[in-house]
Amino acid sequence: MTQYILFKAGDQTFGLPISETDKIIALENHTPVPDMSSYIVGVQEVEGEVIAVIDLSDRFYQKSHLSPEEADIILVNWKDTTIGLLVDEVTVVKTFNTEDLLETEEEKIDGLSTSYISFFVQTEEGIIPILDSHYLFAEEKGDELRRLVSIHAVKD
Repeated sequence: MTQYILFKAGDQTFGLPISETDKIIALENHTPVPDMSSYIVGVQEVEGEVIAVIDLSDRFYQKSHLSPEEADIILVNWKDTTIGLLVDEVTVVKTFNTEDLLETEEEKIDGLSTSYISFFVQTEEGIIPILDSHYLFAEEKGDELRRLVSIHAVKD
């Protein structure tokens, strides 16, 4: 049995393994960064660390979140760093029996349109895609995000 955090983004419910998440925060005092992809909301300081914030509604459906100040940010592990995923709302933490799933021998490839979906869970509310946070971005978009998170913050 594994726990998953369920959330809405773009009128769709998604899940993430709770082991890949850190905490849920609000969007506060973020700084937009010019010349980035539209789904990159900007950066925000969280406990002394600068975190890139990604609007999942824009990333998946090219529809920016209308009220980002009312949204939730899920801090997730991405590659070797932490990023924030701006979502409409976090709904619940649920446990699913995923031990019966077969581990695929295929290596995931950045850039495939479904590489970020680990599997689907059938619930009473419908089918929920479970995401793999490490594969949310195609190679060139991942490079853009890597460059952004590699910029160091300087305290005055």
